[in-house]
Amino acid sequence: MTANDFLSVHLNWKPNKDTRFYYCYFNDVLLLLRMNNFPDEPLYTFIYLLDIIDIEDLPSNWEIEH
Repeated sequence: MTANDFLSVHLNWKPNKDTRFYYCYFNDVLLLLRMNNFPDEPLYTFIYLLDIIDIEDLPSNWEIEH
């Protein structure tokens, strides 16, 4: 899988102690979602292993706990 493949997967993100990061697990692999300094940067960065992509809008099938 690549990071782009996760855009169509339902994910439930949990907040980390560092409020800029959220995390979840997919098949025992840690996934990270970082909030960036919007609007100077893309809103989010998604990190899957060494595959990193920037995301302007969260996929509708991703849920973030606050």
